[in-house]
Amino acid sequence: MHTFLIAVQVIVAIALIITVLKQPGKTDGFNLVSSGNETFFSKNKTKTYESVLAKSTVILSIIFAAVTIVLNLLK
Repeated sequence: MHTFLIAVQVIVAIALIITVLKQPGKTDGFNLVSSGNETFFSKNKTKTYESVLAKSTVILSIIFAAVTIVLNLLK
């Protein structure tokens, strides 16, 4: 069981690293000239690629934390 959880933790950690690195940079905060521009995609981010990556990052981090807690409890 311990070996299986370590393998799951390694796989989830690699997937988490990949999803974080694939997310685009948030440079909108530094652009003061076009701060009022809102596009269709900025208003409707429910089905965009960025929102899928953000949701998967949250889910993977919760799984990673849960597996880490279980591994510490099994020691």
